[in-house]
Amino acid sequence: MRDDYLTGDVHLAVYGTGRFPSYLPFAENGYLFTVPGSFPEDTPSFTNVTDCEMAVYRTKDDPDEWEVREANGQRRVWATAGTRREAIGLAFHEVARKRRIQAANVAEKRRAAGLEPRPPYVVETTGSVTLVIAPTAIAVLDRIEPAGGDEPAKYHVRDATGGEQYVIREADEVTLHTTNIGVLHSRCEHDAEGARFESEPGALIYAKHGLSRVWLCDALPQDWQN
Repeated sequence: MRDDYLTGDVHLAVYGTGRFPSYLPFAENGYLFTVPGSFPEDTPSFTNVTDCEMAVYRTKDDPDEWEVREANGQRRVWATAGTRREAIGLAFHEVARKRRIQAANVAEKRRAAGLEPRPPYVVETTGSVTLVIAPTAIAVLDRIEPAGGDEPAKYHVRDATGGEQYVIREADEVTLHTTNIGVLHSRCEHDAEGARFESEPGALIYAKHGLSRVWLCDALPQDWQN
């Protein structure tokens, strides 16, 4: 868990009049910050949610009190305190508490359904590269400049060994090929991000069709390594 979250030390963006409609319970001026969907770090990654934007501001009824409220969604209040820093820290504490409870409930429901506490197979994509294949070169794509007017799209590329960027123009004989590589995890201690599966066949099919090359996790159970 990151201590800076819990002490209110987060990136703040100032907002002013017009950010929220006047009929909503936000102050006209305040600060916005984000609670990452992966917070807290001690919950399984498969229970992660989307990032949540929060607003912290002085309350309308008491200018000495700070309030933290969701900027979207249910717009619930997560914390109030005498200082902005304390209010943000308390909000993170409460978010962590709620998300830990939710993660525990998910694990319990999975067990009740006869499943393991978390999906046992994960196919993690660890690298991706797009090659631009032309008659005279095979290069690594950096970015695409869209077509404009009569001009074709331009592929800004570099040689596989590095060097200066150059351009290959879009043409019938020029193709793009994306290569993904990754790792297959099975009941290991890694809480990896990726596509999750309840069965080995599903994970293997996904790895075969979704990745150009896949390695087995180095912490797989003994029966996988024999």
